[in-house]
Amino acid sequence: MLPDQFSTDFLQVAYRPDLNQLTGRWLRSVTEPELHQGYEALSQAAQHHQCGYWLIDSRRRTNRSLNGPEWVTTQFLPQVQRQLGTPLYVCFLVLPDYLGSLPASAHEVAPGSLVQFARFQDEGAANTWLATKQAAPRQA
Repeated sequence: MLPDQFSTDFLQVAYRPDLNQLTGRWLRSVTEPELHQGYEALSQAAQHHQCGYWLIDSRRRTNRSLNGPEWVTTQFLPQVQRQLGTPLYVCFLVLPDYLGSLPASAHEVAPGSLVQFARFQDEGAANTWLATKQAAPRQA
């Protein structure tokens, strides 16, 4: 998988046309401005490739902002979904200790929401989740 033109020195962005999947791999911990810059790069790549299926590997980001995950799921992803005009499916790869520290509400997505996300420790399980979402018929 070759890095995309939208990559930065702290986030590798790649598009897999064979899977219609956008992958963002954080390469290190980032500051709050870098977090926003990185997610903006993902948004631009998604627009460019017209891709609503994302895998975000956050396992190298060890200093997490307490409001970062909330901003991503409640503000950023819905904004990207509106810009794309299609449902958005995002899986996050995270470290086990981070996954265990999240409150149950951080895993909840409203049924039928145009933005669906899930967190995984295993990349294979994350890819399976994305493939399942791609195979499911879209609801109008």
